[in-house]
Amino acid sequence: MKSSQVPFKEDPEQIEFAKNILISLRDPVVVINEEGMILAATRKMYEIFETPPATLQGMNLLSLLEDKKESSRIPELLETLRTSEEAVKDFPVLLSSANLKRHRFSINANRLPLYNQKTYFLLCFTEVHVLPDGNIDYRKLLHEVLSEAPALICTLRGKDHIFELANHKYQDLLEFREIIGKSVKEVLPEVENQGFIKMLDGVYNTGKPFIGKEISLDLKGENGGKTVMLDFVYQPIKDAAGNVEGIFVHAVDVTEKVLNRQSLENSEKELRNVIDTVPVIIWITNPLGEGNYLNKEWYQYTGQTRKESLGAGWVEALHPEDRDKIYQNFMEAHRERKEYHAKFRLRNKNGSYRWVVDRGRPKWTSEGEFEGLIGTVTDVHDDYLKEQVIKENEHRIRSIVEQATVATAVYTGREMTIELANDAMIDLWGKTREVVGKSLREALPELEGQPFHDLLDKVFTTGETYWGKEDRVDLMRNGSLETGYYNFTYKPLRNEEGEIIGILNMGLNVTEMVESKTLLKERERHFKLMADLMPGKVINTDASGKPIFFNQNWYDFVGLDFEQLKEYSWENFIHPSEENEVRKKWSHSLKTGKTFEMQLRLRDKDGNYLWHLSRNEAVKGENGEITMWIGISTEIQRLKEEEKRKEDFLKMVSHELKTPVTSIKGYVQLLLNLLEKYKLEIPGNVPLKPSLERIDNQIVRLTRLIAEILDLSRLEENKLELKEEEFDLNEMVEQTIQDIKLTNTQHQMEIFHSHRAHVFADKDRIGQVLINFITNAIKYSPDSQYIQIHVIKVGSDKVAVSVRDKGIGIDAKFHKNIFKRFYRIGIESKETYSGFGIGLYLANEIIERHNGYIEVKSKIGEGSDFSFVLFENKQENE
Repeated sequence: MKSSQVPFKEDPEQIEFAKNILISLRDPVVVINEEGMILAATRKMYEIFETPPATLQGMNLLSLLEDKKESSRIPELLETLRTSEEAVKDFPVLLSSANLKRHRFSINANRLPLYNQKTYFLLCFTEVHVLPDGNIDYRKLLHEVLSEAPALICTLRGKDHIFELANHKYQDLLEFREIIGKSVKEVLPEVENQGFIKMLDGVYNTGKPFIGKEISLDLKGENGGKTVMLDFVYQPIKDAAGNVEGIFVHAVDVTEKVLNRQSLENSEKELRNVIDTVPVIIWITNPLGEGNYLNKEWYQYTGQTRKESLGAGWVEALHPEDRDKIYQNFMEAHRERKEYHAKFRLRNKNGSYRWVVDRGRPKWTSEGEFEGLIGTVTDVHDDYLKEQVIKENEHRIRSIVEQATVATAVYTGREMTIELANDAMIDLWGKTREVVGKSLREALPELEGQPFHDLLDKVFTTGETYWGKEDRVDLMRNGSLETGYYNFTYKPLRNEEGEIIGILNMGLNVTEMVESKTLLKERERHFKLMADLMPGKVINTDASGKPIFFNQNWYDFVGLDFEQLKEYSWENFIHPSEENEVRKKWSHSLKTGKTFEMQLRLRDKDGNYLWHLSRNEAVKGENGEITMWIGISTEIQRLKEEEKRKEDFLKMVSHELKTPVTSIKGYVQLLLNLLEKYKLEIPGNVPLKPSLERIDNQIVRLTRLIAEILDLSRLEENKLELKEEEFDLNEMVEQTIQDIKLTNTQHQMEIFHSHRAHVFADKDRIGQVLINFITNAIKYSPDSQYIQIHVIKVGSDKVAVSVRDKGIGIDAKFHKNIFKRFYRIGIESKETYSGFGIGLYLANEIIERHNGYIEVKSKIGEGSDFSFVLFENKQENE
């Protein structure tokens, strides 16, 4: 067989239209245009004529199928279809397949409804076998094919609309009433007042088709009534003279789709109302640093009018002492086109000044031109005041140390020169003030052989505070060696550069208490021993959350003793980013008795924040009342660092793979182009082109994975830039789907444009999110090849793109975790679903950076619905 010489220029959208018509038909059927070009064909056509789909599609019916040994009748058939709207019935032709086997066919053909102002024809081929007596046995008729279609199909004859044919789905809708040979009014009296009889009469009298979209139909039945929503077409059936003799009915039940859409719109509206209540100040400037946008939160916060705030007017809301410096830094960021960060006092509408943090980042056009900065203003007044309180407390603690009534001394240098010793410490040593200025070894020679010099040297070397609890100390007092017990600390002292310059020693003589508390101390020793042996930081509080015990790991970590830590509060060592959440959750646990568990960062005595897993359990009495709380915080810093090393490794591998993968793809594309350009003859048993195409598909998947890993590293380094522009969202969706179809021909992807919208966003990044949703739908739908993509309106100012599949689905308990970095769901299946667990994490980060959000609806075994929501036409709204 040879291909037609006429170039095939049909729009891909029309080809998709043709494929959708034939998707459920199993007999040899084709859809052609007015020139006879084949747009689509059923699999049966490929089997009969032994022609690959890629070859058959786009060929001319005449040159591909007509038997050269008999005079051609195909032109006669095409001319009849073009010049008349009547159906062609039982048109005989003799055709040849690739192996020159001859087939006799009877063709039944009809004009399809107009699609995008173009005319197409549906041709059904019925192979004819000649019986011994010369009669012809038609294998199947066209109406037999249509009766198996998944849509609701029937044919009506005459002006009274008599049922002539109805497929199984149509009869199922009517609860299998006896309908053949009866009129619509007789079978469905309830529809007369719903306008359907009038629609049928209009089609029969005018000869023009009628198309209905989401029309409500109320039916009566044995089990009561029901209402369905239908998309349908009433197509007139004409005789040879062009007179209407009946009506072809094709309908699709869209009830579930309509109800789902309404439910989605209602839930999204509720979510939008919640999000609208979150106060966030957003600002945008032009390249000159002039403010050209401030959202409503600015005006509600400051009380300024729009006219007052534009240009540099917003500076007037700053505290007079902050204005000049802040404005200079602000303009410097614009001149140098860099990120901007500042903390200042901002006047609210009540006239009070509150501390805020202002952050801004440069924004660029798609051509790389600087457009100004975009940023946010966050009220941190309460946190700032807390910081000041912390600083004041630290100063107060230093003053207390210097003026302490307890024994206090300061040693400097590794030689432990006594720089300072208060009277209580001099008395404790049993010495005079002559020891000040001497080394500790000179002043207290009796300490030789005791562990204190080694302890001091260790504290000076490691910077770790040593806490002495009722330690035995032998001191030469009043001319004799006396044994006493003391509580003391060796705490490193640092200069402004953080270098250890000395040690603070505070001690308390507790000798008289030791003997009287021996029994109690022994019991406590067992508990403390167990707690200190634990690798984590143990805390014991009363029922109200007030600490009554910290294990040694706590003291070593923060550099404070129990009283100091109790007064200072362990909560003040929490990283500011987690502090509010910790307080909120801890308060909730205290009220409800529920377990507290959270990952958080704690500041050590050196000022470093380390990751911990903190868990607090309530201890209850016999009546269920809470008597105390026991908690443990386990350091997981190494796990976090290991995760970081994993990210760095993936980033390195991605960079190393990027160049060879690009080269491989280039060579594969070159070979494919050479095959196409020079029409190289390849032996039939050598699948060269399919193999190259498979390689190319795998390279595309690998390239996408590399891009995702690189994007992950950019996110971690806060270098993922958005190139925002205004674009047609529907057009972007169509282009993306078309690209995906080139490498996923086995999947049917249908787009539903319920709403058309423009958005202001990074087009490539939004496309990346859509590709991730669709590739996931393909990957996790091994038994379903049908995917829906919907573009829908959300509220008054948002638009959503939804990807729906009928795949394996996701259990609801995993919905909150699937957007976490490196998270993958364990699936109990024989199949393995590959991936690193970063695609959805990146998608979520991209959408959040566009001030949007992602929703997921999924159930095990029922498929998934992933949607991302963006502000519609953001520039105009601003």
